[in-house]
Order: sequence, then structure tokens, then C-alpha cells
Amino acid sequence: MKRDQLDKQIKTTSALISAGEKEQRATQRQLELLQAQIRQRQELIGTMNSEVFLLDKEIGETEELIEALGSDLARLKEEYARMLQYAYMNRDTYDRLSYLFAARSFTQAFQRSRYLDQLADRRRQQAALITDTQASLERRADDLKNRRTEKVSLLNEQVSEREKLSADRGAHESTLSGLRRQEDKLRGTLREQKSRRERIAIEIKRAIEAEVRKSAKPAKGGTTSGGAASSGKLELSLTPEARELGSDFEKNKGKLPWPVAKGTITEGYGEHDHPVLRGVKTYNNGIDITCEKGAPVRAIFRGEVSSVIVIPGAGKAVVISHGAYRTVYSNLRESSVSKGQKVDTKQTVGTVLTNEDGSTAHIEIWKITAAGDLVKVDPGQWIYRD
Repeated sequence: MKRDQLDKQIKTTSALISAGEKEQRATQRQLELLQAQIRQRQELIGTMNSEVFLLDKEIGETEELIEALGSDLARLKEEYARMLQYAYMNRDTYDRLSYLFAARSFTQAFQRSRYLDQLADRRRQQAALITDTQASLERRADDLKNRRTEKVSLLNEQVSEREKLSADRGAHESTLSGLRRQEDKLRGTLREQKSRRERIAIEIKRAIEAEVRKSAKPAKGGTTSGGAASSGKLELSLTPEARELGSDFEKNKGKLPWPVAKGTITEGYGEHDHPVLRGVKTYNNGIDITCEKGAPVRAIFRGEVSSVIVIPGAGKAVVISHGAYRTVYSNLRESSVSKGQKVDTKQTVGTVLTNEDGSTAHIEIWKITAAGDLVKVDPGQWIYRD
């Protein structure tokens, strides 16, 4: 159920926020966690609104059904009463033996016997219908009562969530105000982050390109083994097994597991407004998932480790090959896999790095085109989202 998933996500985010508060950190990551929690709580309230709407609809339909069943019950009882009254008024005439012996022939006696049996069956059926309709009416009435109780409970939960949302917004404004007083420091941090991200991107791209060169073949008109002139363009060459693996990876788009067991996406893919600095844009090659300190980082799909990169000042990165796709797990304190190793889905590849801004797992997905070009894709569209 979506509401349960959102509740679980909010609890995870709240725990991460609390951990930051215990360490008395008012950081950009803490602000992003608050923003994420506000989004999650708004989505939860929206989900509750949808559920209230559906409950109102179900309550209305149940009330209409109860009214219809009530009318059916009244009609059935009226018909049954008329049948009993008719049988009572004609009890002498309809004495079974007298009625049968008064027949002029055996055939007529048989027909009269069948008629009396049918009449008795009809009364029994009518009585059964009344009993069944009465039971159905009682069940629907109980269901209506439960639906109304559920609606009241849900509305109370909504009030509670709106109060929490208001508190979240207050905490967000307070944190934002505090961070804006450190604008110079933030700009310096932003420059460092940008430089670190650029170094990571260069190293990752260089590692994947080197890999492609090893497995690629010259494009038509390219360099031949004899050294003829060419444009230098390469075409990706995959084994049948690698093609199948890439196909399986594509088929699981939107269903891949998260790279950490518990966490909150605090920065998505692409260009974003800086959460504190006005008019400043940032760009993310992947997604950032804030998680617990020392959290294991896991492969989101089976494959083979194609590179383990050490990035001075930025920990380690693990690149896993899935046919024409590469998943990249960076901001690792340490890696637990080595180049050439086969890994399974959810297998640990390393441990998240923790710094003054908290613990953030960074994941990227790259696609290698048939022409050998590298294209970044949004990991948020590939991992499982409620």
C-alpha cells in the first residue's frame, strides 16, 4: 500500500534528521533531508486525500445498496405475508389429502400433487430469500459502520500529518536561515563539491572508455588491423551473454532495488537550484541517497566489476558492467569487490563514506551506444519507486 511505503520512507528520513540533530549539524545535507521529508509528507497527505475520496464513494455506494436491500426485504416480506394469508384462508380447501382425493383422474391427482409441492417450495424459497437479504443487509450495515470509522481515523491522521508538516517547514526555515548566514563558507564548499564531482566524472568516464576500447571493434571505414586510415570511430562489440545481460537490465527498468537498504534521495539527477544559495544551479550526474553511517552499498543488478577507482579526497568508486550499461557506485570509504569479479543483485560492493556533511551514497548509470558513445541516464527512473 502506498501510504505504508510513504510512512516507512518518512520514518527513515526522520531517523536521518534526528541523527544529524544529535551531532548538532546544521548542514546543507540536513536541509535537503528536511526538504525530502516535506515532499514525502505532502505526498502522504495527498494519498490520504485520495483515500478519503474513495471512502466517501464507497460509503455512498454502500448506503445506496442498503436502501435497495431494505426495499427488497420489505417487498419479499409483503409477498410472503400474502402467500401465508392465502394459504390460511384456504386451509380447508387445500387440505392435501382432500384436495388430492377430489381429483377426477390419476393424472389430475398427480398434477395437483406437483402444484402443492411447487407452492411449498415457493414459500420455502421466499423464506430463504428473506433470510439471505436480511443477512446481507446486516453485513452491509456493519461494513458501512467500519468504513465510517476508518474515515474518521484517516481524517484524524491527516490532521496529525498536517501539524507535522507545519513543524517540518518551521525546522526547514530555521535551518535555511542559519545556513544563509554562512554564505561564504557554502560557496567554498560548493566549489570543492563541484571540483570533486568533475574529478569523479572524469575518472569514471576514462575507466569506461578504456573498457570500451578493449571490447570494441573499428567502425566501418575505421582503422583496420593493417593500419589503413580511419576516422578512429569505434563500435561496441558485445558477446551474446553480454547482450542478454543488457537486455535483462533494460527489462527491469523501474524495478531495480535501491543501492542501500534504507535511505532518502536528497538530490536527484540533472540540474537543480542550490537549496541555499539564490540563483545558483548545481548538476548531478546521478542521484544522492543519504543513508546511515557505515551503510553497505549494494549492486542494483547482477554483472561484473569492470573497474575499482581510487579518487584522492573522494574515496573509491566501483563500476559494474551489465552488457551495454554500467552502474557506478561512488563516495565509498572502501570497496569489498575487485575488478573482474562477478556480483549478484544486492551484493555489497562497498561501504559509504562519511564526512562532515553526513553519509551519502552516489549512484550513476551510463549507457554505451552501439557507436561507442557514453550517455548518462537518470538512475531515479531505474530503481524501484513506490
